Amino acid sequence: MNKLMIGGVLLLLSAAPQAMASVITNGGFTDCSYNGWSKDTDGAGDISVLDDFTITSGPDCAAELLVDAGNTEAWFANTLFQNISLNSGEQYQLNVDLTAGSEFSSADNGFIADNFVVAFGDGSGSYYGADGQLGSVFSADIDGNNSYSLNIMLDETLSAFANLSLEFQLLIGFDEFGSDFGGSFLQVDNVSITAVGDDNVAVSAPSQALLFGLGLAGLVFANRQRSTGGDQ
Repeated sequence: MNKLMIGGVLLLLSAAPQAMASVITNGGFTDCSYNGWSKDTDGAGDISVLDDFTITSGPDCAAELLVDAGNTEAWFANTLFQNISLNSGEQYQLNVDLTAGSEFSSADNGFIADNFVVAFGDGSGSYYGADGQLGSVFSADIDGNNSYSLNIMLDETLSAFANLSLEFQLLIGFDEFGSDFGGSFLQVDNVSITAVGDDNVAVSAPSQALLFGLGLAGLVFANRQRSTGGDQ
């Protein structure tokens, strides 16, 4: 019976699909840290010692970028990014939850909207969209508080980039007189990039249970057949 149980467990493990691993490290910020991520202020690297980059308090931590406030150092932008590698010939999907907010809004006189960009970089300073062309994956002005949940298919051409990175950039809005000195934030959470396709179609729990049951029943039947044959 022990051999039958072991055989059934092995069958279950072989039949179950492998979990779709994200190419993003620490995309959920579950350890309430920036492990796996890089930070940049005004193109000078990770120099800020103020509140340009913080982590929201748990239990569900998230990354938070802040600009245009008294306790920040950025004069232009804060950027959170992670270098990634995509396999050629595979298609991927980007998922991320974003929350953006501003101290002032269009209801206030003198309001100048800050803005944020989600894009892919190639190390040259250029930004690219989900189609692999110059542009961005997503961008928006920040006018009050808004939340976004992105689920975007990525073009296979992105796998050809040698120095690919996923970047979240929060920028200060300006006019000819400067900014409105009203702080804006961008929260980033649940970031994942996973390969999609037939090889990654998940098998439901009932289907796995059925496979296990059928496999175990087959092993039992085969063992009984051998036992019966040996008794004759």
